[in-house]
Parts: sequence; structure tokens; C-alpha cells
Amino acid sequence: MNKKTIFFFRFFLLTSIIALSQTNKQYAKAKISYSVKTYIDKKLPSYKFLQQRSPELLSKRETIASEFDFSLVFNDSTSLFYLEQKLYSDNNAANMALIDAAYFGRIRQETNNFITEELQEDFGKFLVARSYQEWKLHDETKTIGDYVCFKATTFYTTTNPKGKVFTHNYTAWYTPQLPYKFGPAGFGNLPGLIIELQGEKATYGVKKIVFYDDEQIKENKMPELKRKKLITEVEFEKLAAEDEKRWLNKN
Repeated sequence: MNKKTIFFFRFFLLTSIIALSQTNKQYAKAKISYSVKTYIDKKLPSYKFLQQRSPELLSKRETIASEFDFSLVFNDSTSLFYLEQKLYSDNNAANMALIDAAYFGRIRQETNNFITEELQEDFGKFLVARSYQEWKLHDETKTIGDYVCFKATTFYTTTNPKGKVFTHNYTAWYTPQLPYKFGPAGFGNLPGLIIELQGEKATYGVKKIVFYDDEQIKENKMPELKRKKLITEVEFEKLAAEDEKRWLNKN
């Protein structure tokens, strides 16, 4: 084999490996189905308001989350978390419950960050790049289904236009038996798949896990996010704060 032949052979091998790698990223290797249970803080003024003005809507808001079906599809490098399309018994109650579940659009998790589609914002439709949470890992374990899960906790803060700071706490139960750093609602970057995610307003839990025998078929192709402007979390929060101030001034 002469040098020219060796060069073309190596070039062909390299391009084939790159093409195969890119192709594999386009297909999911597994699909996780999650359910969610939402909770309403009965001490909030909004709860008392709905209790007086629309008790039927409030009752549906407390139960309609049972109609939600969330899916997480992933391969070795990325995942996409999304709400399956379906009809609900009450769309207004469903929209309120989705806010309780902290779901505002599809989420793609990557190695270093996750990207969200913000679907319900009046000031614009964006893709927002966000950093992963910093977790505290615990020795505590519990068995969920067939998996031994470890506990991890995290929190993040938000500030309202008046400067009041709110802390939001989360507990994740992840399993190293499934060594994929993904989970529901943009939570991930742990040493295993998140089987259960507990927040103050919602709890996500795995219902079903399906691994695909043949990854590269049409049904297993990874969904793509919508083509929107990509901004940082800081830019998005600034736009959100400005929009909230405009709303308060109008009212």
C-alpha cells in the first residue's frame, strides 16, 4: 500500500467515524416516561382568591396533573424533556398546573448546560441557556422500583420586583445503575439518571423506561428545539423583570 493510498484510507476512516458519531447524536437510545404530582400552597392569597371566585377551577387545578405525560429521550451526549401533546379536561387548569410543575417549554440537556424553550412569555419567545444546579450529595438511599437511588439536594433563588428573595428547594433521587446525567425539568448533571425529583410545588417520578434495540429508525430520532434567539439566563431574567414592572405599572 503506497503513501497516497494510506492517506486516503485514513481520511475515509476518519470521516466515517465523524459521520457515525454525528448520526448517533441524532437518535435516542432510550425514552423515560415521567408523571408529575403538583401541590398548591393554601396559604397564598391566590389560593384564597380562587377558592372564593372559582372553586371548580381550583379543584381541577389540584387534580389535572394526573393527565400530564412527560417524556425524556436521550443518547450518550444529550437529552430532550417534553410534554406529550394531548387534550385536557380543562385547559385553564392545565396551564396553571404546568406553572406549578415549573414546565415552560421543552428542555435540551447537554454536557455543560441546558437550554429551555420559554413558551409562555409575553415579551418574546427565546431559547435560554442555563447553568446546571450545584448539588449536595448524601449517603441516604431508597429503592424505587428496580433501582437503588441516592439522595441529592439543591436550591436556587428568585427575586421579585420589590426585592424580596425566594428560595426554592429540590431533592433528587438518582441511580448510578443508569449512568446518564439527565432528569426531568432541566435537573441533571448527577452520577445517574434522576428517578424522582421532589420540589415544593411538584414531584416528578419515573413511570416507564424503554431502551431501543435499534437506535437509528425514524421513530427514535431526537426532537429538535424550535429556531429561536438563544440568550443567557441573565439576559432572560432582565427581560422578565422589565416585563413584570410594566405589568405592575398598568395595574
